[in-house]
Parts: sequence; structure tokens; C-alpha cells
Amino acid sequence: MNSAHRCTVRRGRAMWTALLLGLAAAGFLPSTAEAFRSLKEGAPAPDFTLKSTKGDDVSLGSFKDKAVVLAFVRQGQDKSDKVLKALSSLDEALAAKSQVLIVVANPSEGDAAAWAGKSGGSLTVLLDPGEDVYAKYGALVAPATGVIKPDGTFLAEVAGYSASYKDEVEGLLKVGLGLATAEQVKAEAEKAKVGDTPEARKAAERELDKARLLVQRKMRDKALEPAKQAVASDDTYAPAHAFLGRLLLDESDANADEALTHFDRALELAPKDVEAKIGAARVKALKGDIDGAVSLLEDAAKLNPKPERVYYQLGLVYEKGGQNEKAAEAYRKALEKLIGD
Repeated sequence: MNSAHRCTVRRGRAMWTALLLGLAAAGFLPSTAEAFRSLKEGAPAPDFTLKSTKGDDVSLGSFKDKAVVLAFVRQGQDKSDKVLKALSSLDEALAAKSQVLIVVANPSEGDAAAWAGKSGGSLTVLLDPGEDVYAKYGALVAPATGVIKPDGTFLAEVAGYSASYKDEVEGLLKVGLGLATAEQVKAEAEKAKVGDTPEARKAAERELDKARLLVQRKMRDKALEPAKQAVASDDTYAPAHAFLGRLLLDESDANADEALTHFDRALELAPKDVEAKIGAARVKALKGDIDGAVSLLEDAAKLNPKPERVYYQLGLVYEKGGQNEKAAEAYRKALEKLIGD
């Protein structure tokens, strides 16, 4: 290995590790449930004025008589597409008392008006070319959605996108508009969840939550059993397979084949599961299939709104395959994504 390349690769990997540890220690890396760094419940939402796709100036402060749903999105991103579709079909009674503002953080990467129109219909779409408002709100991921009360104070956030996104936003609007209390909205959500979810899936979710909690509490050795039980409870639950595969692989490279079985099953059930793609890529790299690992990680990076860990893993794969310039570039991208958001 060329000594200069070796130095560059090591420096990139070391910088990533040091930065990640430093940010975590300083409290700058929030949990995945956090969408905004700069806002807390009850704080005034920062005002701003942006150009819309129609060319007019739109200010947040002009909607103080309504609750505002402020959604930061990136055009071309699958989850942002889904956010637009969800927000364009809000409950009519809530929509009449609310204003949805879509802020496109990457307007230069295509025709934002045409992209938003396909999924968002007639939603008000704003352009944030320098990501100034994105930064002002301390957004960490896109999509990231916040609900602002009619008095201009920030109520709460919804990070990313999930199957419950629309229900979460509508629940927050009910609270923000004084139509329901937070406790009432929570009770309604729990009732709906219990009514719609099969017993096997509920059991799998409970076991998976238990396994994740044990990992968070640095009791990884005890997390394996509930993760296995989650899969046993519901073999069609992709997140359980992906999580179990990761635990097995983290425990020992000797578990690679068993782990790959779970990653493959997760991808069979959910072809866009990022964790399963990362895990399968790790196994392929262990087996010497560098090209296969790179292909999976590149797919994962496109699907993940916060891909710094994917790029770091890509750097490790390239390094293992002796492709040191590409490894250094992947580490650089990991650092840029981590710092940039």
C-alpha cells in the first residue's frame, strides 16, 4: 500500500472517529427522534421570508392566525415524496385552520416546482437555496417537520417519515389548535395501534424494543435473546431481522452466514431497508466480495436521509479492497455529511 494513501485513509478514519466521539460527548448528536436542534416546545419559531416556486415572497409571520406545518424536504428523496403526499391529504377540517409550508433545501438540484407538484399538488413550496432557514431551525435530517401554533410558538416535531407520519402531524395540529390535549391524542393513537396490529406483530415489536433498549444501556450481550424472540414471534417483521443480523455480526465474524440469512430476509420483506443493506454489505466485504458490498452501500446512501454512517462503512470496504483513494473520498463524505447537517 502506498504510504501516502495509507496516511490519508488512516487520517480520514481517525478524524471521523474523533469527531463522532467529540460531538456525542458535547451533546450535539441527538437521538433519531430529534429533527431540530434549535427549537424547544414553547419557544418562538424563528421568522423567515423565502421565495416560493411561484416567485412571490412568503413569510412565516404572515400565518399567525393559523397553525403552521413546516416541512423541510429534499427533492428526489423517496421519504420527502411521501411527506408531500401525506401533507397534501390532511384532514379537511384541520387543513382549513392550518397552513402547510414546504421548504426545499436543495432547489438547485432539479425543477423543484415540477417535483413538488407531482406529490404535493397545490401545497405552498418555498426555496431555501443556501439552506439558511434549514440551518436556522437546526434541522438534522430531511424530511423534518415541525408544527407551529397560531401564536407563533413551536409545538413539536416529526423526524423523517414513517407509516404513522400523517397521523402524528394531524395529532399535533389538534393539540396546536386547541381541539384536543396531548394525552387525548396519545390515547387515540394507542387505541388505533392496538386495534390494527396483529398480535404476532405486537409481540415482535415489544421484543425488538426490549433488545434495542438493552443495547442502548450497553447490555448488548443480553439483547440477542429478545431479538431472536422478535423474529420468532413474527418472521415477516423486517426490522427484527435486520437488527438481529447486526447483533450477530457485531458479536463475531463467525456469525456472518447466519447474519446474512436475516439481512436477506429483511431485504426480501423490505427491499429498501437501509440497515439490512449495510449489514449485507458488511458480510459481502468479509467474504471478499468488495464490488457487491460497494453496490449495496451506494444504494443505502441514496435511500438514507442521513448517510454519514453508510459512507464511513463504504470507506472501510474500499480500504479492505485496497482502493485507498476511494476509501479516503468515502471518509471525506462521511465527515461532510456529519458536519454539514
